[in-house]
Amino acid sequence: MSISYTPWRMEADELAQAKDLVQMILQDWDLMTWNQVLADDVVLSLKLGWIGHDRLSRLGGVAGNLQVSGREDVKRLLKSIYPDLKNRTSVTTEVVSGYDVALLGNLVVPTTKEDEDDMSVPIALYMAFNPEGEIAKLTIAAVDLQQLTDAISSGAQAGGLQPSLSVGHCASEPR
Repeated sequence: MSISYTPWRMEADELAQAKDLVQMILQDWDLMTWNQVLADDVVLSLKLGWIGHDRLSRLGGVAGNLQVSGREDVKRLLKSIYPDLKNRTSVTTEVVSGYDVALLGNLVVPTTKEDEDDMSVPIALYMAFNPEGEIAKLTIAAVDLQQLTDAISSGAQAGGLQPSLSVGHCASEPR
């Protein structure tokens, strides 16, 4: 009996290899430098606008929405916010699919006011890795859990996995 590798099987194998690469990087994250994990043309998007400038000024001095491109500029920004993100974020969910990673959790944003409690904010970190294992896109965002739950519910209820198609191919053609 021989095994026939259909385009679906090859795509599944490629996704599994990509997932293994990404999970290895995540496991060794603390041992790697920013130069090792960031692509030259990386894009970092911060979407923390609704949390409040007074609280976020204690998150590496960054507040609001911001987009930075290029390894050096992204490294500079990450060096200012990463210690706070690492120490104040608890990751509760990790989703890895091929070269894409979504980490969901809570970010504790402290207050300096005596009569006010620290705020816990739902946060998502999305990373898109390239085939070399470098981060090409990184988004860090405060999220609305209701919108996220609604999107997941809608996708699950719609059901039916649709095959991904390469440009110039249709589902009935071999690649």
